Amino acid sequence: MMDYDFDAVIVGAGIAGLGCGSLLASNGFRVAVYDGLNYIGGRATTTNFRGYTIDTGLHALSRGDVSSVADLLARINRKIELAGWSEGVRVWENDRWQDISELRQVSPAHNENFKRVIKDVIEISYQDIDRLDDVSLQEWVEGITENPDVHDFFNYLGMMITTLTDWKEMAASEVIYEMKKNLEKKGQLLTAGFPRGGTINLVKPMVETIRDRGGIILTGTGVDEVIIEDGKVIGVTVENVDGDAPKNFEDWLIYDTEFLRTNTVICAVPIWNLEAILTSEDFPSWFISKINSLARETSSAIGYILGLDEPLWNDKKFRISLSLPQTNLPLQCYSPSNIDPDSAPEGKFLLSMGCPCETENALDKWWVREGLDILWDDLNYIFPGLDEHVEWALPARYVGIDGLAKKPGMVGKYKPDIKAPGVEGLYFAGDTYRGRGVGMNAAAESAMNCVEKILKDRTSKK
Repeated sequence: MMDYDFDAVIVGAGIAGLGCGSLLASNGFRVAVYDGLNYIGGRATTTNFRGYTIDTGLHALSRGDVSSVADLLARINRKIELAGWSEGVRVWENDRWQDISELRQVSPAHNENFKRVIKDVIEISYQDIDRLDDVSLQEWVEGITENPDVHDFFNYLGMMITTLTDWKEMAASEVIYEMKKNLEKKGQLLTAGFPRGGTINLVKPMVETIRDRGGIILTGTGVDEVIIEDGKVIGVTVENVDGDAPKNFEDWLIYDTEFLRTNTVICAVPIWNLEAILTSEDFPSWFISKINSLARETSSAIGYILGLDEPLWNDKKFRISLSLPQTNLPLQCYSPSNIDPDSAPEGKFLLSMGCPCETENALDKWWVREGLDILWDDLNYIFPGLDEHVEWALPARYVGIDGLAKKPGMVGKYKPDIKAPGVEGLYFAGDTYRGRGVGMNAAAESAMNCVEKILKDRTSKK
Protein backbone atom coordinates (compact mmCIF):
# COMPACT_ATOMS: atom_id res chain seq x y z
CA MET A 1 0.00 0.00 0.00
CA MET A 2 3.00 2.31 0.56
CA ASP A 3 3.50 2.88 -3.20
CA TYR A 4 0.30 4.88 -3.47
CA ASP A 5 -0.81 8.36 -2.41
CA PHE A 6 -3.95 6.77 -0.96
CA ASP A 7 -5.05 3.20 -0.36
CA ALA A 8 -8.45 4.11 -1.83
CA VAL A 9 -9.99 7.15 -3.50
CA ILE A 10 -13.74 7.64 -3.26
CA VAL A 11 -15.74 9.82 -5.63
CA GLY A 12 -18.78 11.22 -3.84
CA ALA A 13 -19.37 12.35 -0.25
CA GLY A 14 -22.90 11.09 0.28
CA ILE A 15 -23.93 8.27 2.60
CA ALA A 16 -22.47 5.61 0.28
CA GLY A 17 -19.15 7.38 -0.29
CA LEU A 18 -18.58 8.42 3.31
CA GLY A 19 -19.87 5.03 4.45
CA CYS A 20 -17.27 3.25 2.30
CA GLY A 21 -14.59 5.66 3.46
CA SER A 22 -15.31 5.20 7.15
CA LEU A 23 -15.46 1.41 6.88
CA LEU A 24 -12.19 1.25 4.94
CA ALA A 25 -10.54 3.70 7.34
CA SER A 26 -11.59 1.45 10.21
CA ASN A 27 -9.79 -1.37 8.41
CA GLY A 28 -6.51 0.53 8.16
CA PHE A 29 -6.92 2.17 4.75
CA ARG A 30 -5.86 5.76 4.21
CA VAL A 31 -8.67 7.15 2.11
CA ALA A 32 -9.41 10.32 0.17
CA VAL A 33 -13.00 11.35 -0.51
CA TYR A 34 -13.73 13.96 -3.19
CA ASP A 35 -16.99 15.66 -4.10
CA GLY A 36 -17.58 18.42 -6.61
CA LEU A 37 -20.39 19.74 -4.42
CA ASN A 38 -19.50 22.19 -1.68
CA TYR A 39 -21.09 20.13 1.09
CA ILE A 40 -21.21 16.61 2.47
CA GLY A 41 -24.23 14.33 2.47
CA GLY A 42 -25.10 14.27 -1.22
CA ARG A 43 -28.86 13.96 -1.68
CA ALA A 44 -29.33 13.54 2.09
CA THR A 45 -28.08 16.70 3.68
CA THR A 46 -29.24 19.37 6.11
CA THR A 47 -28.96 23.13 6.36
CA ASN A 48 -30.10 26.00 8.56
CA PHE A 49 -32.60 28.47 7.14
CA ARG A 50 -34.20 31.35 9.03
CA GLY A 51 -33.86 29.60 12.34
CA TYR A 52 -35.12 26.24 11.01
CA THR A 53 -33.14 23.05 10.43
CA ILE A 54 -34.24 21.65 7.09
CA ASP A 55 -33.40 18.58 5.03
CA THR A 56 -33.34 18.44 1.25
CA GLY A 57 -36.65 16.65 0.91
CA LEU A 58 -38.50 14.06 2.99
CA HIS A 59 -35.91 11.99 4.81
CA ALA A 60 -37.42 9.33 7.02
CA LEU A 61 -35.16 6.42 7.95
CA SER A 62 -36.98 3.12 7.64
CA ARG A 63 -36.37 0.96 10.74
CA GLY A 64 -34.44 3.80 12.37
CA ASP A 65 -32.15 2.40 15.05
CA VAL A 66 -32.08 -1.06 13.43
CA SER A 67 -31.73 0.17 9.85
CA SER A 68 -28.92 -0.51 7.38
CA VAL A 69 -27.56 2.95 8.18
CA ALA A 70 -27.51 2.00 11.88
CA ASP A 71 -25.72 -1.24 10.96
CA LEU A 72 -23.06 0.67 9.04
CA LEU A 73 -22.52 3.10 11.93
CA ALA A 74 -22.28 0.21 14.39
CA ARG A 75 -19.39 -1.18 12.33
CA ILE A 76 -17.46 2.03 13.09
CA ASN A 77 -18.63 1.98 16.73
CA ARG A 78 -21.13 4.79 16.39
CA LYS A 79 -24.89 5.03 17.01
CA ILE A 80 -27.84 6.90 15.53
CA GLU A 81 -29.57 9.40 17.76
CA LEU A 82 -33.23 9.60 16.80
CA ALA A 83 -35.52 12.53 17.58
CA GLY A 84 -38.56 10.27 17.30
CA TRP A 85 -40.75 8.11 15.10
CA SER A 86 -43.74 8.62 12.87
CA GLU A 87 -46.93 7.44 14.55
CA GLY A 88 -49.32 6.40 11.82
CA VAL A 89 -50.68 7.62 8.51
CA ARG A 90 -53.58 9.86 7.57
CA VAL A 91 -54.98 9.70 4.05
CA TRP A 92 -56.73 12.38 1.99
CA GLU A 93 -59.61 10.66 0.23
CA ASN A 94 -63.30 11.40 -0.28
CA ASP A 95 -62.59 15.08 0.39
CA ARG A 96 -61.34 14.62 3.94
CA TRP A 97 -58.48 13.35 6.10
CA GLN A 98 -58.88 9.92 7.69
CA ASP A 99 -56.60 7.46 9.44
CA ILE A 100 -55.71 4.74 6.96
CA SER A 101 -57.08 2.11 9.35
CA GLU A 102 -60.48 3.86 9.26
CA LEU A 103 -60.47 4.26 5.51
CA ARG A 104 -59.66 0.66 4.67
CA GLN A 105 -60.81 -2.25 6.79
CA VAL A 106 -57.53 -4.09 6.53
CA SER A 107 -56.51 -4.94 10.09
CA PRO A 108 -55.96 -8.67 10.67
CA ALA A 109 -58.95 -8.67 13.01
CA HIS A 110 -61.27 -7.46 10.24
CA ASN A 111 -59.91 -8.77 7.00
CA GLU A 112 -58.86 -12.35 6.24
CA ASN A 113 -57.56 -11.22 2.85
CA PHE A 114 -55.18 -8.80 4.52
CA LYS A 115 -53.99 -11.62 6.79
CA ARG A 116 -53.17 -13.72 3.74
CA VAL A 117 -50.89 -11.03 2.29
CA ILE A 118 -49.13 -10.50 5.63
CA LYS A 119 -48.70 -14.27 6.03
CA ASP A 120 -47.00 -14.43 2.64
CA VAL A 121 -44.70 -11.52 3.56
CA ILE A 122 -43.69 -13.26 6.79
CA GLU A 123 -43.16 -16.68 5.23
CA ILE A 124 -41.38 -15.75 2.00
CA SER A 125 -37.62 -16.28 2.07
CA TYR A 126 -35.19 -13.59 0.97
CA GLN A 127 -34.08 -15.93 -1.82
CA ASP A 128 -37.65 -16.06 -3.08
CA ILE A 129 -37.94 -12.27 -2.82
CA ASP A 130 -35.02 -12.09 -5.26
CA ARG A 131 -37.10 -14.05 -7.75
CA LEU A 132 -39.70 -11.25 -7.78
CA ASP A 133 -37.39 -8.59 -9.21
CA ASP A 134 -39.36 -8.49 -12.45
CA VAL A 135 -42.85 -8.76 -10.90
CA SER A 136 -45.01 -5.72 -10.10
CA LEU A 137 -46.54 -5.14 -6.68
CA GLN A 138 -49.98 -5.15 -8.29
CA GLU A 139 -49.41 -8.56 -9.89
CA TRP A 140 -48.14 -10.04 -6.63
CA VAL A 141 -50.94 -8.73 -4.38
CA GLU A 142 -53.67 -9.55 -6.90
CA GLY A 143 -52.29 -13.09 -7.04
CA ILE A 144 -53.14 -13.43 -3.35
CA THR A 145 -56.46 -11.61 -3.03
CA GLU A 146 -59.08 -9.81 -5.11
CA ASN A 147 -60.18 -7.63 -2.17
CA PRO A 148 -60.25 -3.96 -3.30
CA ASP A 149 -59.56 -2.56 0.18
CA VAL A 150 -56.41 -4.65 0.43
CA HIS A 151 -55.41 -3.54 -3.07
CA ASP A 152 -55.79 0.12 -2.13
CA PHE A 153 -53.89 -0.32 1.14
CA PHE A 154 -50.84 -1.85 -0.54
CA ASN A 155 -50.99 0.72 -3.33
CA TYR A 156 -50.69 3.42 -0.64
CA LEU A 157 -47.93 1.54 1.14
CA GLY A 158 -46.05 0.92 -2.10
CA MET A 159 -46.20 4.61 -3.00
CA MET A 160 -44.67 5.53 0.37
CA ILE A 161 -41.88 2.97 -0.05
CA THR A 162 -40.99 3.48 -3.72
CA THR A 163 -41.97 7.13 -4.39
CA LEU A 164 -43.63 5.90 -7.58
CA THR A 165 -47.12 6.84 -8.69
CA ASP A 166 -48.64 3.54 -9.84
CA TRP A 167 -48.37 0.12 -8.23
CA LYS A 168 -48.15 -1.46 -11.69
CA GLU A 169 -44.74 0.26 -11.86
CA MET A 170 -43.56 -0.79 -8.37
CA ALA A 171 -41.24 -3.79 -8.00
CA ALA A 172 -42.84 -6.36 -5.71
CA SER A 173 -39.45 -7.51 -4.43
CA GLU A 174 -38.50 -4.09 -3.04
CA VAL A 175 -41.83 -3.49 -1.30
CA ILE A 176 -41.94 -7.02 0.15
CA TYR A 177 -38.33 -6.73 1.32
CA GLU A 178 -39.09 -3.48 3.14
CA MET A 179 -42.25 -4.85 4.75
CA LYS A 180 -40.51 -8.07 5.81
CA LYS A 181 -37.54 -6.23 7.34
CA ASN A 182 -39.87 -3.91 9.27
CA LEU A 183 -41.97 -6.81 10.54
CA GLU A 184 -38.87 -8.69 11.68
CA LYS A 185 -37.22 -5.70 13.35
CA LYS A 186 -40.15 -3.59 14.52
CA GLY A 187 -43.31 -5.71 14.27
CA GLN A 188 -44.93 -3.29 11.81
CA LEU A 189 -45.22 -3.14 8.03
CA LEU A 190 -43.48 0.21 7.79
CA THR A 191 -41.70 2.42 10.31
CA ALA A 192 -39.93 5.76 10.02
CA GLY A 193 -37.36 7.16 12.42
CA PHE A 194 -36.00 10.69 12.21
CA PRO A 195 -32.36 11.53 13.05
CA ARG A 196 -32.05 14.29 15.61
CA GLY A 197 -30.75 17.43 13.93
CA GLY A 198 -31.38 16.13 10.41
CA THR A 199 -29.77 13.59 8.11
CA ILE A 200 -26.44 15.41 8.23
CA ASN A 201 -25.94 13.77 11.62
CA LEU A 202 -25.91 10.36 9.95
CA VAL A 203 -22.76 11.19 7.98
CA LYS A 204 -20.89 13.32 10.53
CA PRO A 205 -19.67 10.21 12.44
CA MET A 206 -18.41 8.81 9.13
CA VAL A 207 -16.51 12.03 8.45
CA GLU A 208 -14.96 11.96 11.94
CA THR A 209 -13.89 8.33 11.50
CA ILE A 210 -12.17 9.04 8.19
CA ARG A 211 -10.32 12.10 9.48
CA ASP A 212 -9.38 10.50 12.80
CA ARG A 213 -7.64 7.74 10.86
CA GLY A 214 -5.62 9.98 8.60
CA GLY A 215 -8.00 10.26 5.66
CA ILE A 216 -9.06 13.43 3.86
CA ILE A 217 -12.40 14.73 2.61
CA LEU A 218 -12.44 17.52 0.05
CA THR A 219 -15.68 19.14 -1.08
CA GLY A 220 -15.87 21.57 -3.97
CA THR A 221 -13.15 19.46 -5.61
CA GLY A 222 -14.19 16.94 -8.21
CA VAL A 223 -12.40 13.90 -9.58
CA ASP A 224 -11.85 14.63 -13.25
CA GLU A 225 -11.10 11.08 -14.42
CA VAL A 226 -10.42 7.60 -13.15
CA ILE A 227 -7.20 6.47 -14.84
CA ILE A 228 -7.15 2.88 -16.06
CA GLU A 229 -4.25 1.11 -17.77
CA ASP A 230 -4.19 -2.49 -18.99
CA GLY A 231 -7.46 -3.23 -17.23
CA LYS A 232 -6.29 -1.93 -13.84
CA VAL A 233 -6.96 1.25 -11.88
CA ILE A 234 -3.72 3.19 -11.39
CA GLY A 235 -5.10 6.46 -10.02
CA VAL A 236 -7.32 9.48 -10.54
CA THR A 237 -6.88 13.02 -11.74
CA VAL A 238 -8.30 15.71 -9.48
CA GLU A 239 -9.12 19.28 -10.41
CA ASN A 240 -6.79 21.94 -9.02
CA VAL A 241 -9.44 24.60 -8.49
CA ASP A 242 -7.98 28.10 -8.37
CA GLY A 243 -9.58 29.82 -5.41
CA ASP A 244 -8.61 33.23 -6.82
CA ALA A 245 -10.31 32.66 -10.18
CA PRO A 246 -13.13 35.15 -10.88
CA LYS A 247 -16.44 33.71 -9.69
CA ASN A 248 -18.30 34.81 -12.81
CA PHE A 249 -15.86 32.73 -14.91
CA GLU A 250 -16.41 29.47 -13.01
CA ASP A 251 -18.57 27.85 -15.69
CA TRP A 252 -16.05 28.67 -18.40
CA LEU A 253 -12.74 27.68 -16.88
CA ILE A 254 -11.00 24.33 -17.35
CA TYR A 255 -8.71 23.71 -14.40
CA ASP A 256 -5.42 21.84 -14.41
CA THR A 257 -5.47 18.42 -12.83
CA GLU A 258 -3.25 16.57 -10.39
CA PHE A 259 -2.58 12.84 -10.65
CA LEU A 260 -3.03 10.80 -7.48
CA ARG A 261 -1.84 7.21 -7.35
CA THR A 262 -4.14 4.51 -6.03
CA ASN A 263 -5.12 1.00 -7.04
CA THR A 264 -8.63 1.20 -5.60
CA VAL A 265 -11.35 3.65 -6.63
CA ILE A 266 -14.98 3.65 -5.51
CA CYS A 267 -17.41 5.61 -7.66
CA ALA A 268 -20.09 6.56 -5.15
CA VAL A 269 -22.04 8.72 -7.56
CA PRO A 270 -25.29 7.90 -9.40
CA ILE A 271 -24.84 5.91 -12.58
CA TRP A 272 -25.92 8.89 -14.68
CA ASN A 273 -22.79 10.76 -13.49
CA LEU A 274 -20.32 8.01 -14.41
CA GLU A 275 -19.69 9.28 -17.94
CA ALA A 276 -18.09 12.40 -16.44
CA ILE A 277 -15.26 10.39 -14.82
CA LEU A 278 -14.99 7.13 -16.80
CA THR A 279 -14.16 6.60 -20.48
CA SER A 280 -16.26 4.05 -22.32
CA GLU A 281 -13.35 2.28 -24.06
CA ASP A 282 -12.26 0.76 -20.74
CA PHE A 283 -15.47 -1.28 -20.42
CA PRO A 284 -17.36 -3.94 -22.37
CA SER A 285 -20.08 -2.61 -24.65
CA TRP A 286 -22.87 -4.40 -22.76
CA PHE A 287 -21.96 -2.52 -19.59
CA ILE A 288 -21.99 0.86 -21.33
CA SER A 289 -25.35 0.02 -22.93
CA LYS A 290 -26.77 -0.95 -19.54
CA ILE A 291 -25.57 2.27 -17.90
CA ASN A 292 -26.96 4.38 -20.74
CA SER A 293 -30.32 2.60 -20.66
CA LEU A 294 -30.75 3.36 -16.95
CA ALA A 295 -29.57 6.98 -17.10
CA ARG A 296 -32.98 8.58 -16.44
CA GLU A 297 -34.70 5.69 -14.71
CA THR A 298 -35.14 7.30 -11.32
CA SER A 299 -37.90 8.63 -9.08
CA SER A 300 -38.77 12.31 -8.91
CA ALA A 301 -41.13 14.74 -7.21
CA ILE A 302 -42.15 18.36 -6.88
CA GLY A 303 -43.04 19.94 -3.58
CA TYR A 304 -42.49 22.58 -0.94
CA ILE A 305 -40.69 23.10 2.33
CA LEU A 306 -42.75 25.53 4.41
CA GLY A 307 -42.28 27.54 7.58
CA LEU A 308 -45.55 28.45 9.33
CA ASP A 309 -46.28 30.74 12.26
CA GLU A 310 -48.30 28.09 14.10
CA PRO A 311 -48.89 24.31 13.94
CA LEU A 312 -51.44 22.92 11.48
CA TRP A 313 -51.61 19.75 13.59
CA ASN A 314 -49.85 18.32 16.63
CA ASP A 315 -49.52 14.61 15.89
CA LYS A 316 -46.55 12.77 14.36
CA LYS A 317 -48.43 11.15 11.49
CA PHE A 318 -47.61 11.14 7.80
CA ARG A 319 -50.16 12.74 5.47
CA ILE A 320 -50.52 11.04 2.09
CA SER A 321 -52.82 10.89 -0.92
CA LEU A 322 -52.85 8.83 -4.08
CA SER A 323 -54.33 11.69 -6.09
CA LEU A 324 -54.70 15.34 -5.13
CA PRO A 325 -57.80 17.18 -6.42
CA GLN A 326 -56.15 19.36 -9.09
CA THR A 327 -52.62 18.11 -9.78
CA ASN A 328 -53.84 14.49 -9.68
CA LEU A 329 -50.45 13.64 -8.20
CA PRO A 330 -49.80 11.55 -5.10
CA LEU A 331 -48.71 13.36 -1.94
CA GLN A 332 -46.35 12.54 0.91
CA CYS A 333 -45.87 15.05 3.71
CA TYR A 334 -45.07 15.34 7.39
CA SER A 335 -44.02 17.91 9.97
CA PRO A 336 -40.38 17.50 11.06
CA SER A 337 -40.94 19.97 13.90
CA ASN A 338 -43.61 17.76 15.47
CA ILE A 339 -41.03 14.97 15.69
CA ASP A 340 -37.90 17.03 16.36
CA PRO A 341 -39.00 20.28 18.07
CA ASP A 342 -35.49 21.72 17.74
CA SER A 343 -35.92 21.84 13.94
CA ALA A 344 -38.12 24.96 14.17
CA PRO A 345 -38.20 28.06 16.39
CA GLU A 346 -40.51 27.77 19.38
CA GLY A 347 -44.16 28.00 18.38
CA LYS A 348 -43.38 27.62 14.65
CA PHE A 349 -44.24 24.73 12.32
CA LEU A 350 -42.01 23.10 9.70
CA LEU A 351 -43.77 21.24 6.90
CA SER A 352 -42.00 19.14 4.26
CA MET A 353 -43.79 17.58 1.31
CA GLY A 354 -43.32 15.99 -2.08
CA CYS A 355 -45.57 14.84 -4.90
CA PRO A 356 -44.09 11.91 -6.86
CA CYS A 357 -44.14 12.56 -10.59
CA GLU A 358 -42.59 11.28 -13.80
CA THR A 359 -38.91 12.17 -14.16
CA GLU A 360 -39.55 13.48 -17.68
CA ASN A 361 -41.93 16.04 -16.18
CA ALA A 362 -39.62 16.90 -13.29
CA LEU A 363 -36.90 17.81 -15.82
CA ASP A 364 -39.27 20.16 -17.68
CA LYS A 365 -39.06 23.51 -15.89
CA TRP A 366 -42.29 24.79 -17.48
CA TRP A 367 -44.19 21.74 -16.27
CA VAL A 368 -42.61 22.11 -12.82
CA ARG A 369 -43.56 25.79 -12.48
CA GLU A 370 -47.15 25.15 -13.52
CA GLY A 371 -47.32 22.05 -11.33
CA LEU A 372 -46.11 23.93 -8.26
CA ASP A 373 -48.71 26.66 -8.82
CA ILE A 374 -51.50 24.09 -9.06
CA LEU A 375 -50.09 22.20 -6.08
CA TRP A 376 -50.30 25.39 -4.01
CA ASP A 377 -54.04 25.50 -4.71
CA ASP A 378 -54.30 21.83 -3.73
CA LEU A 379 -52.48 22.47 -0.46
CA ASN A 380 -54.79 25.32 0.48
CA TYR A 381 -57.75 23.07 -0.23
CA ILE A 382 -56.61 20.09 1.84
CA PHE A 383 -55.10 22.31 4.56
CA PRO A 384 -57.65 25.15 4.90
CA GLY A 385 -56.12 28.43 6.02
CA LEU A 386 -52.59 27.43 5.02
CA ASP A 387 -51.92 30.70 3.17
CA GLU A 388 -52.61 32.78 6.27
CA HIS A 389 -49.87 31.08 8.27
CA VAL A 390 -47.04 30.65 5.75
CA GLU A 391 -44.02 32.77 6.68
CA TRP A 392 -41.76 31.38 3.98
CA ALA A 393 -41.92 28.78 1.22
CA LEU A 394 -39.20 26.93 -0.67
CA PRO A 395 -40.65 25.42 -3.87
CA ALA A 396 -38.57 22.51 -5.12
CA ARG A 397 -38.20 19.65 -7.53
CA TYR A 398 -36.35 16.49 -6.65
CA VAL A 399 -34.79 14.24 -9.29
CA GLY A 400 -33.05 11.05 -8.20
CA ILE A 401 -34.92 10.48 -4.95
CA ASP A 402 -34.36 6.74 -4.65
CA GLY A 403 -31.53 6.26 -7.09
CA LEU A 404 -32.76 3.82 -9.70
CA ALA A 405 -36.54 3.74 -9.81
CA LYS A 406 -37.85 0.72 -7.94
CA LYS A 407 -39.56 -0.72 -10.99
CA PRO A 408 -39.72 -4.35 -12.15
CA GLY A 409 -36.59 -5.24 -14.07
CA MET A 410 -34.52 -2.44 -12.49
CA VAL A 411 -34.02 -3.68 -8.93
CA GLY A 412 -32.05 -6.42 -7.19
CA LYS A 413 -30.08 -8.53 -9.67
CA TYR A 414 -30.87 -6.10 -12.49
CA LYS A 415 -28.93 -3.22 -10.89
CA PRO A 416 -25.27 -2.77 -11.85
CA ASP A 417 -22.94 -4.79 -9.66
CA ILE A 418 -20.67 -3.13 -7.09
CA LYS A 419 -17.60 -4.45 -8.95
CA ALA A 420 -16.83 -2.97 -12.36
CA PRO A 421 -16.60 -5.58 -15.12
CA GLY A 422 -13.16 -6.11 -16.62
CA VAL A 423 -11.37 -3.48 -14.51
CA GLU A 424 -9.31 -4.44 -11.49
CA GLY A 425 -9.64 -2.06 -8.54
CA LEU A 426 -12.81 -0.23 -9.64
CA TYR A 427 -15.97 -0.46 -7.53
CA PHE A 428 -19.35 1.22 -7.24
CA ALA A 429 -21.50 2.14 -4.25
CA GLY A 430 -24.81 3.91 -3.79
CA ASP A 431 -28.51 3.50 -4.33
CA THR A 432 -28.16 3.07 -8.10
CA TYR A 433 -26.04 -0.07 -7.65
CA ARG A 434 -26.60 -3.57 -6.28
CA GLY A 435 -28.34 -3.62 -2.90
CA ARG A 436 -31.80 -3.57 -1.36
CA GLY A 437 -33.60 -1.03 0.75
CA VAL A 438 -35.18 2.39 0.62
CA GLY A 439 -33.21 5.59 0.06
CA MET A 440 -30.48 6.05 2.64
CA ASN A 441 -30.65 2.39 3.64
CA ALA A 442 -30.00 1.34 0.05
CA ALA A 443 -26.91 3.55 -0.02
CA ALA A 444 -25.66 2.14 3.29
CA GLU A 445 -26.33 -1.46 2.24
CA SER A 446 -24.43 -0.92 -0.99
CA ALA A 447 -21.51 0.66 0.90
CA MET A 448 -21.21 -2.29 3.27
CA ASN A 449 -21.36 -4.76 0.37
CA CYS A 450 -18.78 -2.77 -1.56
CA VAL A 451 -16.26 -2.69 1.30
CA GLU A 452 -16.76 -6.40 2.00
CA LYS A 453 -15.95 -7.08 -1.66
CA ILE A 454 -12.82 -4.89 -1.56
CA LEU A 455 -11.53 -6.59 1.58
CA LYS A 456 -12.23 -10.00 0.08
CA ASP A 457 -10.42 -9.08 -3.14
CA ARG A 458 -7.42 -7.79 -1.16
CA THR A 459 -7.28 -10.99 0.88
CA SER A 460 -7.44 -13.21 -2.21
CA LYS A 461 -4.40 -11.42 -3.69
CA LYS A 462 -2.17 -12.17 -0.72
